[in-house]
Amino acid sequence: MMVYEFICKNIDRTTKVFDGECRDGLDIPLLPLPYPFTTPCAEGTFQEMYYWDTYFTHKCLLLTKRGGQVCNNVKNFAHLLRTYGKIPNGSRLHYISRSQPPFFGLMLADLLQRAPTLLTLDTAFSWLEEEYTFWMSRRIAPNGLNVYGCDPVDRQAYGDPWYFREIYVKTYAERTGIEQEDNPENNANVIAECESGWDFSPRFYGKAMEYNPVDLNSLLYADEMLLSEWAARLGKAEQANKYRQAALVRKEKMQKWMQKDGVYYDYNFAKRCPSSIVSCAAFYPYFVGLDSDVDGFQKALAVLERAYGVVACSGEKGKFQWTEPNSWAPLNYVAVAAAHRLGLQGIASRLADKYLAATEKIYEKTKCLWEKYNAETGDLDVVSEYGTPEMLGWTAGVYTAFYHYRESGYKEFI
Repeated sequence: MMVYEFICKNIDRTTKVFDGECRDGLDIPLLPLPYPFTTPCAEGTFQEMYYWDTYFTHKCLLLTKRGGQVCNNVKNFAHLLRTYGKIPNGSRLHYISRSQPPFFGLMLADLLQRAPTLLTLDTAFSWLEEEYTFWMSRRIAPNGLNVYGCDPVDRQAYGDPWYFREIYVKTYAERTGIEQEDNPENNANVIAECESGWDFSPRFYGKAMEYNPVDLNSLLYADEMLLSEWAARLGKAEQANKYRQAALVRKEKMQKWMQKDGVYYDYNFAKRCPSSIVSCAAFYPYFVGLDSDVDGFQKALAVLERAYGVVACSGEKGKFQWTEPNSWAPLNYVAVAAAHRLGLQGIASRLADKYLAATEKIYEKTKCLWEKYNAETGDLDVVSEYGTPEMLGWTAGVYTAFYHYRESGYKEFI
């Protein structure tokens, strides 16, 4: 069986319904969801719905005519947003202190484009405005750009369970070997880095709340542009202008503070300087259409590309799973999408082929798909802080997107 056939046969196994049971043995309650939801793994690890994972899994669901399940997931996220004031990291109780990279707007845009009968524009606009308000009210830095962060939890309201009393710096030390003092500030920074989805990475070194991340601010730029476009289509001229102006201000600040020698870096607003770490976050401005500088994209790619795809970060090995030599499905997707958007079809096809080759090589050996792989060897010899779980989820989503891209002669990309 080939990879694509394996995905088509098995992707429905990731669809679950809320029944109150903790299927993977964790003594942490699942958050109630009103509709069937998609999990990253068919069984075992990760049996809740995750936020940013789901955007990439949707690529598979849309391309294999499962738009109804995409709609279910989107409505579940809207339910979580109304209930908790944010879309949590995942649909399990210990995740309610944090969100994840805000891909909700892009999910809504995909659904409106690919299955327009399942969602109205007015509803999409309302839901995205609500999430945008969370980021702009709870995750804003003094310079007007956004940050990853965390929210206090009323532990007593939930009976003060053990998972709300976890020492996050202890987890950080266990997974990276880097010791930190156990205090509220350091614990909050670790939670904020978990909110980034890159847990853990040399991008932040345990100080995530001091940075304006390139990826986060790029995604919020995309939200502002979507809100402006949708407001205009709905006849809300004043709101359309407001969101467009917000996007232009964000773009100006990002290009002023985050660019160095044409490459985008996370900006340390506490120290007023860009980071020195080149990461795949640098592809996000091109992914969302904030920037069209081909040279800047290629400079970042020259640092991050390897034989089997792109590495998360360059320059540091051994401590973190979100750095080289590790390659992650969402980062390969963003790199290919950015190249395609820039009109760099040769680069886009090359990167897509590398990811397809690695996935096919590993599947041939293991008959499974996996969360991450080594971009230098195209194998599973990765730096892994918690293991490398068998995964459909975003691996299936990105593989399917690239498979269809290849089948179209590298012309049609979703």
